[in-house]
Amino acid sequence: MSTIVLITGANRGLGRGLLERYLALPNHTVIAANRNPDHPTSQDLYKLPTGAGTKLIVIKIDATVWQSAFDGVKTLGSHGVDHIDIVIANAGVSYIWPIIAEVQEKDLRAHVETNAYGVVSL
Repeated sequence: MSTIVLITGANRGLGRGLLERYLALPNHTVIAANRNPDHPTSQDLYKLPTGAGTKLIVIKIDATVWQSAFDGVKTLGSHGVDHIDIVIANAGVSYIWPIIAEVQEKDLRAHVETNAYGVVSL
């Protein structure tokens, strides 16, 4: 039986590193979720080596859009996925780094909506 792992933000950085590690294991289904599955960094994931019996599925989940996680998970049935064993909620943003006295509400809101609400919707 295959272990099913979903990793958000899986097309670069830490998410990609985690993805590569899970892909190397045998008998895993690894779901790489990111905001643009058609982007070259997403398409390059299909070129990564996989362990025996391991497969990759790339889906769209945009952490800035509440409904996106729900829609992305709904697509998994067409790939034969009926459950997820491990979820790594890695997707996140960091647009600016001001000192606290210069933080603007709109910037703080953009970070919270993605980094907090995005994880909750997932």
